[in-house]
Amino acid sequence: MTFIEVLVAAVVLALTAEVMLVIFGYALNHTKKVENLLSSTFVAQSWLDELQDVDAATAFEEGRGERRQFMDKYVETVVKPYLQDDCHAFYVILGGTFADVYAVPPDNGGALRIPAITGSKSISISIYGSSYSIASSGYKTLEGSLPQDAKEVIVLINGVTYSSSANVTVNVSAEGRAVKVWVYDAGSNSSSIEVNGSNVQLERFSWYTYRDYSSVKAQIKVYEKEDDLEPSASFSSVLQLKN
Repeated sequence: MTFIEVLVAAVVLALTAEVMLVIFGYALNHTKKVENLLSSTFVAQSWLDELQDVDAATAFEEGRGERRQFMDKYVETVVKPYLQDDCHAFYVILGGTFADVYAVPPDNGGALRIPAITGSKSISISIYGSSYSIASSGYKTLEGSLPQDAKEVIVLINGVTYSSSANVTVNVSAEGRAVKVWVYDAGSNSSSIEVNGSNVQLERFSWYTYRDYSSVKAQIKVYEKEDDLEPSASFSSVLQLKN
């Protein structure tokens, strides 16, 4: 073989090796991404199973976007009240396992918690075009914003398990927004739960003893590292959790 032939063969071999290395690197990177996706999906499903074992209020407390380590990865969870996709839901849970009164807005930006009611208590929920406030005497007022869209707002007051002899009054007022208020009680405790509405559509459902649950929408994101910007897996699920 002449020197030219050897040189040409070497160049061809080098080009072939470079192409093979690129293909191998791409395949290796793709395999790693698939492995991360599968493992992250498993972690997300495992975390979802954990959420299904807690009550609604605990899920709300866990689901405010805090990133935490779980099964060698990092999980970020957002849990919000859910009734249907075409509405924004406020939840007021009376007599739940977490507190005698637990009121949470659609964005779950916090909650009004009253651990034990020993006397009559009044709660006010004010809903405006793009904002809200939840207040009760002696507690810090919870304020936040609502999306400026055409979706109606539903305030669901669930008092099915409320058993205290103290009276609870919930006042709901609205301005510049279509608002419905749904009240569920056990029938026997109707007189202890008073609900008043201003510019709202109010409906009451008594003897709904089986409706001791709240529907929530959980969005779970899984990250490989604590400071990663993009999740390796993300999905949402609607859960029905005990109050």
